[in-house]
Amino acid sequence: MSEQAPQVQSEVVEEEFERGGMAVIAGAPLSWVALFAAIAAATTIIPFYFYVTGGGYVSVATGLFMPLAGQVLGPWAGLIAATIGGVVGMFIAPGAFPLGLLDVLLSATFFGMAAGLMTRKWRWVFLAWWILNLVMIALYPFRIIPGLTPPEEPRYTLSFMYVILAFVAWLIFGPLTTDLMRKWASRGQPAWLQTVSFFLYAWIYRSSVQPMWMLPYNHIFEWPFDWAIVDNWVSIPTYVLDWVGSAFLAVVVFRALWRAKLRQVPDSMVAELGAGGD
Repeated sequence: MSEQAPQVQSEVVEEEFERGGMAVIAGAPLSWVALFAAIAAATTIIPFYFYVTGGGYVSVATGLFMPLAGQVLGPWAGLIAATIGGVVGMFIAPGAFPLGLLDVLLSATFFGMAAGLMTRKWRWVFLAWWILNLVMIALYPFRIIPGLTPPEEPRYTLSFMYVILAFVAWLIFGPLTTDLMRKWASRGQPAWLQTVSFFLYAWIYRSSVQPMWMLPYNHIFEWPFDWAIVDNWVSIPTYVLDWVGSAFLAVVVFRALWRAKLRQVPDSMVAELGAGGD
C-alpha cells in the first residue's frame, strides 16, 4: 500500500506550479481556487451532521471540503476558495449559514485557513491562532460582555478539554517539536499510518477553530454558560465523525494527487507531505 517517496528534491520542484503564464491567486492557480470554491458551494446543501442542540447543520462543505481546500491550496488560497464557496452556498443552503455573512466567516473562511496553516512554514501563525482561541475560552464572551453571567469553574473549562488536549497534541507531535505528524503522513508511508496522522491533523485544526466558531453564538443570542457546557459535551461524537471523515478524505485525495504526479501549490500541505518525511 505504500508509495515510493521522491528521491531527489528536483522531483518535488518539477511538480510545483510554474508561475510564468499562469493566473494565480495567493500562490495557487486561479482555476484550482475556482474548482474548490465550486465544490464547497455545491456541498453546502448536503448535511454532514445536524447540530445536536438544533438550529441548523454542519454541511459537507464545512466538515470536509473547505478544510481540504486549505490543505491542497495552502492557507490563503484555501481561505479564498472557502469564502467564495460559503458566500455562494449561503444562497443555495441558508440552513448551513443561519447568521448569513458572519456564518460564512465562522463556518467557511476560518476552516479553510486553519487547515492550511498546519505546515512547518506557517507554524508560528498557527501558534498565534491557537493562542487567540485559547484566550477566547478564558474570556469571551462570559467574562467580558456585560449582562452575561461568568461561567462556573472548572465545569466550563473542562467542557473544552478536547480543544485543550488538541493544542497539547499539536505541541507534542507538530512542527514546533517532534514533527511526527508530518513524518507519519508523508508520501511513502503506509496508508494506515497516514490515516492516523490525518486524524490528528483533523482533530487539531478543527479544534483550533472551535472557540471562534461556537462562542459568538453565545454572545449574539445571550445563551447562558450552561448552554455552552452542554453543547460542548453532547457535540463531541459529531466532531469525532468530522475528524474521521476528514482523515479518510485526505488520505484518498493526497495519495491520488501524488500518484497522478500533478504539480503542487508551493508551501501547501500536499506539497510538504509529498516531499517525504525526512
